[in-house]
Amino acid sequence: RIEHLPNGVRIVTEEIPHVLSATVGIWVSVGSAHEPPELAGICHTLEHMLFKGTATRSARDIAETLDAVGGQLNAFTDKETTCYHAKVLSEHVSLAVDLLCDMLLNSTLRTSDIRCEKRVILEEIRQIEDEPDELVHDLLLQRMWHGHPLGRPVIGTRRSVRSLSRDVLLDFIARHYTADRITVSVAGNVRHREIVAQVAALLGGMRPSGGAAEITTPAVRTCIHHVARDTEQVHICLGVPGYSQLEEEKYPLAVLDTLLGGASSSRLFQEVREKRGLAYNIGSSALSYRDAGVLAIYAGTNPEAAEQVLRLIREEFDRILGEGVHEREVAQVRSQIKGSMLLALEGTTGRMARMAKSLQYFGRIIPIDEVVQGIERVTVEDVNRVARAILPRERTSVISLGPRARRRP
Repeated sequence: RIEHLPNGVRIVTEEIPHVLSATVGIWVSVGSAHEPPELAGICHTLEHMLFKGTATRSARDIAETLDAVGGQLNAFTDKETTCYHAKVLSEHVSLAVDLLCDMLLNSTLRTSDIRCEKRVILEEIRQIEDEPDELVHDLLLQRMWHGHPLGRPVIGTRRSVRSLSRDVLLDFIARHYTADRITVSVAGNVRHREIVAQVAALLGGMRPSGGAAEITTPAVRTCIHHVARDTEQVHICLGVPGYSQLEEEKYPLAVLDTLLGGASSSRLFQEVREKRGLAYNIGSSALSYRDAGVLAIYAGTNPEAAEQVLRLIREEFDRILGEGVHEREVAQVRSQIKGSMLLALEGTTGRMARMAKSLQYFGRIIPIDEVVQGIERVTVEDVNRVARAILPRERTSVISLGPRARRRP
């Protein structure tokens, strides 16, 4: 059930009477793609800062409030959204709503806390740089969407994070943490009217911004780039243009993604890992945003095998382009995707997130049956058409990170 407050705050609930828990999420429709270059990482920094204390709760109080009742409190920042969420027993839903709204509205953002938390984020940046399998994905998007905010890392840079001040954070909140960009999503053993009444009392006074946060569609560049790094493996990320959340082609792309590298039965997993033993991790992922998308293939392997792994991936692309995919494997993947989607909705957190994302991207709740039907409608020709559009060699970018293969004497 959906409710719109007069100021623009959206509230969506799903009542599930047979469960013991509920998950509450406050979603802000602003992420790293909406940041100016000089403020890169500000959304992620704000996410950290909202845990540092409000006018009536210290950082320790925030941490202990839900711990004391066995609940879980967390948050994340993405390229197009920031989410603060809590999972609790249903009897403590009111407490979770109160805590999250207090963090949203009343965080003090003390200068001393900002100074401390920036040090924490700088350590987080260093940690990502020490995790090459994650870093190579960031490098791929930076190269493919060069110069566009969608291509920048969510966490920002050392320089941009160090430059953030309290006044800059407060100004960003005033401009972007506004009523019309807030979605409150709650799933579990709750009552819709009670959630609406509490949220209206707490967030009903927020002001709208008067305009949506917009980004432009990025131009895609192809590239081949190696980053020298003293690691045990070479980390390879191969990318091709994908589809946005708003395009119907996302359904055949999901089938192609799963068929290529989405599971242990996928073509690349079987060919590269099971048949040849060249990688422990190999897989694919379709990244999809409002105005753009990327299909990324990742593999980690030893330096001497890197060229062979890359060649095998390319050969699989060429095989699909030349021979097409088969009805049997498409039918299997359709069933696989359907099962994965439905299993993800077993918990209240998955349901909460699905409702919020649906509202943010489409302005309505897309019934799960509609999504399932979208997958079930995908034909072999649909998958082959998408493959022909995105898999050609001239559309492919490759980023590798690690040592180069040692030359044999």
